Amino acid sequence: MFFKHLLKINEDLVDKKHLDIFYNYDSKCNLRMAPKLTYLHIHPGPFDKMKVRLAAQVFSATVAAGMSTALNGNLLPIDCQKTIHFINDMDKLFDIFNSRETPNGKIFNRPFNNESPQLDHLIKMTEMFKNLKVINKKNDTDVTNRINFINGWLVSISVLQMLWKSLNSDPNQPYAISTGRVNQDGIENLIGVFRQQHGNSTNPTPVQFIQSFKKIFCLQYFKHSPGANCLEDFDQILTHVSEQPSSNKINQLFAAEEQNHLFNFKSIKIGTVDYRKLNIPEGNAYTYVCGYFMKKCLEKHVCQVCIEYANHQKTLDQSFLLAFFKSYSANDSTNFGKLFMPHDEFYNYVIKLEDIYVDNFSSIAINDNIGSTMKDRLCNVRFSHPCELFNKQFLMDLFIRFRIFTAIRFLNRSMMSETKRKNRKLSILKHL
Repeated sequence: MFFKHLLKINEDLVDKKHLDIFYNYDSKCNLRMAPKLTYLHIHPGPFDKMKVRLAAQVFSATVAAGMSTALNGNLLPIDCQKTIHFINDMDKLFDIFNSRETPNGKIFNRPFNNESPQLDHLIKMTEMFKNLKVINKKNDTDVTNRINFINGWLVSISVLQMLWKSLNSDPNQPYAISTGRVNQDGIENLIGVFRQQHGNSTNPTPVQFIQSFKKIFCLQYFKHSPGANCLEDFDQILTHVSEQPSSNKINQLFAAEEQNHLFNFKSIKIGTVDYRKLNIPEGNAYTYVCGYFMKKCLEKHVCQVCIEYANHQKTLDQSFLLAFFKSYSANDSTNFGKLFMPHDEFYNYVIKLEDIYVDNFSSIAINDNIGSTMKDRLCNVRFSHPCELFNKQFLMDLFIRFRIFTAIRFLNRSMMSETKRKNRKLSILKHL
């Protein structure tokens, strides 16, 4: 409904056009503030609208932080503040209903304990949904009574609180629910198997249901391997293989295969590839990405000098807005939560690396040994760190791997977002 209609909350309008303006700007950046947003998120097809994953990625804290940063940069109109607040509130609501036991910095994504701040946010969202009005964009008519999702959210919020009270047998003991496990996927899959037993019957009778249950139960419960001694035979095979002497011919074969490989390159090993799941921002980009680089460097070596260097920034500046909006902090004494905001010299060093990378990547991308060639051109950039044990070599290797990965990732995504086959073929021919 957010895409089709206007949402009116206490005389304030929530409009999708603000998201469109932000995406049109962000999609053209080299480093993006909302990297998961694609063309399908903004213009979903009939089947894409049913995917909860796409909706959760639109109503996310990353999108809200990116839009807030764009608003402070005068890239969005001032009336988009209500849209940003709505996206941020929906992100917290999604976190509460998808909470997990895995500890992280998001307070609302922790297991639901029916206490503040999770309970306060549920009360806030209940009042918001009760006062929410849906306005048709074409004729400005109120279509709230035709919309079902408002009542659906009100029921879900009420049921969650009732479920917690029902499962909490001892009020004096702390109790929490991992709401991410409370779903009906398992039941739907099981019922789907039963329906297939009678010609894909959508509404099987009780007799058909019992027959299907008995059949599936017997087939699965008494299922056994056709070869009773298969495990023993496999153990004997492993024994024979382990007793065979290593052959030099096999090693020579693999060595020859590596030499004759289609791509001739020497891998830059950094020991971590979790940048593949990193959200990459653009405006205020370097402050956020540099914090990630510093975090990974501290995993190689950490001392008091390195910690002080990594948390050098204390005041909120225009270049730190995205990190400020994305931080999840329960401590009011810091502006950036658990995010690292290193010294200015660190940012200047990464910016110099980025400038050289942008100037040279397009010319060396078609050759072999891209990483090694890029490393030769970056090694002349000077950088000094107060700790002698700080791993500068790892920092450079991580930067090279990170930037090559992001370049390939967003290039592939831009090619996949082509809506017409003609344009997609033209885009492929351009990159041959």
